[in-house]
Amino acid sequence: MSLNSWKLFSKGYFMFTSVLSGTKGQLITGSLDKTLKCWDPRGASSQVRTLVGTYPQPERVYSLSLVGNRLVVATAGKHVNIYDLRKMSQPEQKRESSLKYQTRCVRCYPNGTGYALSSVEGRVAMEFFDLSESFQAKKYAFKCHRKSEAGRDIVYPVNAISYHPIIAALSFNRDGRLLAVASSYTFEEGPKKGPNVLEQDAIYVRSVNEIEVKPKPKVYPPA
Repeated sequence: MSLNSWKLFSKGYFMFTSVLSGTKGQLITGSLDKTLKCWDPRGASSQVRTLVGTYPQPERVYSLSLVGNRLVVATAGKHVNIYDLRKMSQPEQKRESSLKYQTRCVRCYPNGTGYALSSVEGRVAMEFFDLSESFQAKKYAFKCHRKSEAGRDIVYPVNAISYHPIIAALSFNRDGRLLAVASSYTFEEGPKKGPNVLEQDAIYVRSVNEIEVKPKPKVYPPA
């Protein structure tokens, strides 16, 4: 995408999150103005030619994820809209997050069967697109990103989700041997001032040992 295209997309429009569709060749953006927009990066000479469609959302768009032709839109108010890119006139499914608090991130499973949804309360829900009873029985949620200090439980938001070739984790490279982690203050304790706040922003890259990502063997009770 050219710099001119980016200027066009961002002019008068606050893009909060985006995904690029390999099947449709479109850039899909979500905004705090409660809209979802589809753009054609190849026709950026005018806004009319570039903007393919605008789709109102029930609340502010916080996260998008795409697998194949299926787009998942997570918004404020715990709304989750699921679209088929071939028919964007309305969502094929409208859901509500099973987590209690605000959504931070949504990521579709690489195999296209569902999505993971995280929240500010340090929880992740594993969901499935198939509404049949057998698939819905597989969904679950788990707690993470928490620790105890001075007798208090401190819970951190789950800001990002990614998938390792073997097991779910964060921001792995193509073959799963390197892990990149972006670290910064995310305002979970409100605004903070001072130079140390900005100095905390960093990106860490580390090698991953196989033992860290290998699934644990199942332990079955004695017969």
